[in-house]
Amino acid sequence: MRNILLFLAVFSIAGMGCNANGKTSEPVTEDVAINVEQEKQEPTVEAEPETYYHYSDYQITLPTEKWEVDIAYSNSGIRKKGTKIEFEVKHWDSPSLEETISKYPAETRHDDIVIGDYTWKVFTDDNDYFKMCCYIYNTEKKYVVRVATDNITDPTNPDLHEVLEGVRFVD
Repeated sequence: MRNILLFLAVFSIAGMGCNANGKTSEPVTEDVAINVEQEKQEPTVEAEPETYYHYSDYQITLPTEKWEVDIAYSNSGIRKKGTKIEFEVKHWDSPSLEETISKYPAETRHDDIVIGDYTWKVFTDDNDYFKMCCYIYNTEKKYVVRVATDNITDPTNPDLHEVLEGVRFVD
């Protein structure tokens, strides 16, 4: 009886190496094991949710975790959550950007800020309600979009650049 049990044990162990087709299974290679381990370790990075505001001929897209946008009839208010940083985005018809800028003279003209296809004209004025104003112009539709703030006067400010990157013309 003992021999029979020993025989069955050896036979069942040998059978574990065979699959349903009677073929022996391939051992897992080191490359496959590494790839499986890498897949387990690499976390999925989810994109930060974004706000999308379509206003007339432009839109504003910003991360919702950082920004709030209020749309009004003639302008949009943008606030960075947890701070006092605020922007006003407004647009109006104008035959040219130069004409618009001449109506609102500022103390200091800064280097343009180029973001993608957009070249923002940048001005600061300590005596005005808005300390910094940035303008882009839509030549096809003949209108100006202005991003203005009274909290920032540095044209290299990353919050300013993030807002400017979020403003786009739409067709």
